[in-house]
Amino acid sequence: MLSQWIFVIILTAVMLAFCLWMSHRYSQLNHAKKALERQVEDLSKKLEYSNSLRQKITMMIAHDLQSPLHFLNVLSEHVSRFAANNQLSEVKAGTEEIKKATANIHAFVKEVNLWARSQHENFQLAQHSFPFAELVAELQQFFGEMLWLNNNVLIVDYPHDVFVYTHRDILKAILRNLIDNANKHTRSGTIRLTFTQSECGALLTVSDNGGGMLSSDLQKIRRRLANPMLDAPVEATSRLGYQLMGDLAHTLGYKLDLASIKGEGTSVSITGLVCRSSLITELHSTEVVGLCQPD
Repeated sequence: MLSQWIFVIILTAVMLAFCLWMSHRYSQLNHAKKALERQVEDLSKKLEYSNSLRQKITMMIAHDLQSPLHFLNVLSEHVSRFAANNQLSEVKAGTEEIKKATANIHAFVKEVNLWARSQHENFQLAQHSFPFAELVAELQQFFGEMLWLNNNVLIVDYPHDVFVYTHRDILKAILRNLIDNANKHTRSGTIRLTFTQSECGALLTVSDNGGGMLSSDLQKIRRRLANPMLDAPVEATSRLGYQLMGDLAHTLGYKLDLASIKGEGTSVSITGLVCRSSLITELHSTEVVGLCQPD
């Protein structure tokens, strides 16, 4: 009888130990399953974001290369005609313009690369202080011929001694896209780049007296600009340029405000800029060199 009880106790202990092992093993497997599910979810999100980013890059290239490639095509036709007529001086001038156009396309490709890098969460936002006048001069040179093709004039109004503290290339990309957008939708008109300062802060505005946009399109773009998201998908029915500019502005902590009336023109304002004087730039010149990273 005693041996039976001992057997029962041993059997019970063995079963209890087996149940505890099974419970522990189940807990381990369940934990591993949840960890695997999290990994799959993270990989799915990364894959979805990667696909969205690739779509944006593809659409951005198709969108922003239209103007410089069209201009390059026009130049090539002119040079070909001049060469056929043995107008060597015009051929030389035309090839110089082609050289400038290809340089502009190269600059644009660098901007695409910069934008793609800025869309990653671990992007290092290197900021420094620089004279706004230098940026204006580069933009005026970049758009000289493109504005001429559409018979447009670019008027710039800004304090010539103002220094801006930001990521220079990203700000340049935003302004380049805004001016390019204005030039595309304006014929024989005026495009203005205005920089003003007040107690409320600095304000950058790019405006035109071109075709403007419908109220429905305006509201759609405003909604997108008001809710910038790093992983937001491309809206094929909306104007791509504003979506990309919204991404870049969001990276810098800027806010874009859009106003437009059909047939009267469009105005885009940028708020959130930080200005630094030339004195501060000189005092922090060593720090600036440390902050800047070459592309």
